[in-house]
Amino acid sequence: MQVKLKFSKNEKLKILMFNFVTFLNEKCCLGGKKMKRDNDFVKAKIISIGDELLIGQVVNTNAAWLGNILTVNGIEVISTLTIGDGERDIIEALDACSDVDIVLMTGGLGPTADDITKPTLCKYFDTELEFCQDAYDNVMSIFQKRGYQMTERNRGQAFIPKACKYIANRYGTAPCMWFEKNKKVYISMPGVPFEMKNVFEQEILPMLLKHFKVTPYIKKVVMTTGVGESFLADAIKDWEESLPDFLSLAYLPQHGIVRLRLEGRHPDRVFLQQTIDNEIVKLEAIIGKHIYGYDEKPIAETVLEKLKASEMTLSSAESCTGGTIAKMITAIPGSSEVFKGTVVSYATSVKEDVLGVKHNDVEKYTVVSQQVAEQMATGVRTLLKTDYAVATTGVAGPGGATEENPVGTVWIAVAGPDGVVSKRYNFGNDRSNNIERAAITALEMVRNSVE
Repeated sequence: MQVKLKFSKNEKLKILMFNFVTFLNEKCCLGGKKMKRDNDFVKAKIISIGDELLIGQVVNTNAAWLGNILTVNGIEVISTLTIGDGERDIIEALDACSDVDIVLMTGGLGPTADDITKPTLCKYFDTELEFCQDAYDNVMSIFQKRGYQMTERNRGQAFIPKACKYIANRYGTAPCMWFEKNKKVYISMPGVPFEMKNVFEQEILPMLLKHFKVTPYIKKVVMTTGVGESFLADAIKDWEESLPDFLSLAYLPQHGIVRLRLEGRHPDRVFLQQTIDNEIVKLEAIIGKHIYGYDEKPIAETVLEKLKASEMTLSSAESCTGGTIAKMITAIPGSSEVFKGTVVSYATSVKEDVLGVKHNDVEKYTVVSQQVAEQMATGVRTLLKTDYAVATTGVAGPGGATEENPVGTVWIAVAGPDGVVSKRYNFGNDRSNNIERAAITALEMVRNSVE
């Protein structure tokens, strides 16, 4: 029997507001075409428990990870909620899950007094804690492996709600618990990401997929650059509007890149995959020149692949980007076959003495100029003996701006076998954004330059 609590007017307002936000999450779409919901889809909500999450002391990576793994396995995530370590918070959150099939909870299962999830679940499911030998054996095994002495406090981890099904957590002492009520499944898991991820993948997910019949889900992420979100939307408007109702499109802009996520659910997985593949072919015909890869592929990887296929090498000279281009390239395994190195020419003297930039040009045009950017590119290309070279010089901010070159101004140049190309950009007022966008744009210029 569900616990009935008396709430004040303010508390009732909190519940109404939470339900309203959940409704908006389910019904509204700020960009892209949203596929129609089907009542037959298996739906889930995620509840993250912990004061440390609310105050920002710990970043809630669990919800993002669970959202992804549930989605790719055909379980639709309706909403996520982060709450504190309070009995009423937990009960209110559970009461707001009447519209889903699965409720996943993480956190609040430790041995200390502030971990109250288990007693609260006992209250919610009208049950009581009882000693579980399997849970005790698991805790004991973990303590023995680590060479620790079992304490009475940790022995308390072996007490779990009588109404639940125990799921062993082989990676920690906090138990996992499976409840069923009104044809819904409620699962409580530890908040430690390493523990939660392993037990979910190995134990809980197989149980859920056996318990529920899910509708297949497939997604394809199209990586684009060199075009803004609004211009992209205008270019593919007709294509987007003609998508079948079981497909949806989302625009996901970040620094210098717009990801297009095409996704769908359909009972026939083969038909779904064929439909998505066909739509991608249509999309390529419209914006192919802006597509550099698929499924979260870094642009640096595409650039390296193109250079390797042409048996060409690359170097960089970085001023305002401070080595960011080199970092993005060297993060790709095997990049040493193509990338020979970089010169971080932050100081004017390094531009002149190492890269051969003419002092008179610096005096006449300033370091943030087409002339300097092009000489940096040709200089490092000669110095490191590469086929291509890319250079950046600009005003990342917040200081250093002039009337001619406000914050965000960046000159990028690419030198290659056929000469030098360069272009001036302005990326805005945020320093970190300017650096990352300049690096990504520089790589895009290299991609477009390589034959």
